[in-house]
Amino acid sequence: MFSTSAVQRTTVLLSAMLGMTAAWGFLRLPGANMLMVVFTFLTSAFLMDVSSFRRRLKMTVILSLYASAVQFLITVWTEFPLGQMIAATFSAYFVFSTLPDLRAGCIVMITGYLAFFAPCISEEAVSRSMDILIGGAVVMIVTTLCHARKTDQSQVTVSPSPVSRRRCFYLAAALGTGNLLFRLLQLQQGPWIMLTVLFITMAETPENPGKKLAFQRIFAVPAGILFGGFLLETFSRTDQRLVYLIPFLGAIGFFLLYDQGDFFLFSLFFMVTLTFFSDWMTGPYHRFHFWDILFSRTLSSFLGAICFLIFNFYGTRRTV
Repeated sequence: MFSTSAVQRTTVLLSAMLGMTAAWGFLRLPGANMLMVVFTFLTSAFLMDVSSFRRRLKMTVILSLYASAVQFLITVWTEFPLGQMIAATFSAYFVFSTLPDLRAGCIVMITGYLAFFAPCISEEAVSRSMDILIGGAVVMIVTTLCHARKTDQSQVTVSPSPVSRRRCFYLAAALGTGNLLFRLLQLQQGPWIMLTVLFITMAETPENPGKKLAFQRIFAVPAGILFGGFLLETFSRTDQRLVYLIPFLGAIGFFLLYDQGDFFLFSLFFMVTLTFFSDWMTGPYHRFHFWDILFSRTLSSFLGAICFLIFNFYGTRRTV
């Protein structure tokens, strides 16, 4: 029997994703890319647990401002790799140590780190900051219209609040190490090292420990890329408009995560949705290099899982 909470969460998430995509198109947001859509649906899924309108508004404003600031810092330091690495690492520690929930910190950092894939132009960074604020308005509209209320959080609670300083330090260290590997190896999809750390951290629960999720992520990423490639090839040979069904596949992934706690299938469907929908839609002439993405993103995800396992061990270890 399907969980009512899972259906409700997935409906809110899909509404937010489609609502932000519509705003992207109708408002012709000049510097927009997928980071604002990702911010909108992750924040909506997170804040629908909050019944108080005032509290939801406060958290939306805080998360919007944090995410805007992180993506701006990463963009303006693009020409100075060392400065960018320092800014990305210290901003992670600041975000995790000042927000009351680990999931909220992960949402902010995932949004911010997607700026690694965005054009390194300061004017566009400012524009994306405004786009994220528009995303915050979409979050409030969607969660209010869906009559957000408290639900059973047993399947989605990540960690107790507040996050310990020790955990914040080692999380920032994992992300900083991932950034260093990205620079040293010059991987095309290197930022996925850090994104992998964040996605695993956000999904970790007592029932699904990080070690289990890390191994699932390693295999889910190439599986999702292969599945996505097959779908897009099929759509392109029949009717390219079918590609717009891909967000609904992403919604299925989130439903499986909320309903069954299945991180492997969630990662697979999310990889299809986020990577191929965004790569195909934003790539020149709707083209992308399949084998480059498969190799680079799979290797980056593997390195991210290793970084998570190493630093999570020390970050969660009890001290006497």
